[in-house]
Amino acid sequence: MKQSEQHGSEILIAVLAAVIFMMVGIVSVYFGTYFYNDIQSVRKQGLKTEGVLLRYEQRGTSASNMKDMFVVPIVQFKTRTGETFVVEGKIDNTDVLQSICDGGDRIEVIYDPKNPEHVVINTFAELWFVPLLLWVVGSGFIVVPPFTIWRHYKAKTS
Repeated sequence: MKQSEQHGSEILIAVLAAVIFMMVGIVSVYFGTYFYNDIQSVRKQGLKTEGVLLRYEQRGTSASNMKDMFVVPIVQFKTRTGETFVVEGKIDNTDVLQSICDGGDRIEVIYDPKNPEHVVINTFAELWFVPLLLWVVGSGFIVVPPFTIWRHYKAKTS
């Protein structure tokens, strides 16, 4: 195989890999935006109330020595109509919550009055962690591959 043909196939493989990574990045950014919009709609249209942090519960499975578990807060609150709901947090923000409250403590929740089980615990981690993580990872998957190909191509042509 000639040097130029090999170089051309390397570039083709690199471009295909970059396209795949960029697609993953676009999907990640899309879902980050989806979760952000969902959370913001609850924040803007929802009602704030005080809930009671009942306990923390483990979710997931545990492997032999490696823990594949996460812990979510379980919160009980009453709506303005007097209905009581028990909901769980969406992410493992236990370290943040445990540093500021224990079981039985009051914690602010925001709920959708049309669907009171659609709740956001009013903490930075609950409001921002998932969208920010997806945006950062997705942006990396979008930006890094073309830059890497450009550097590689520039090094080959120099």
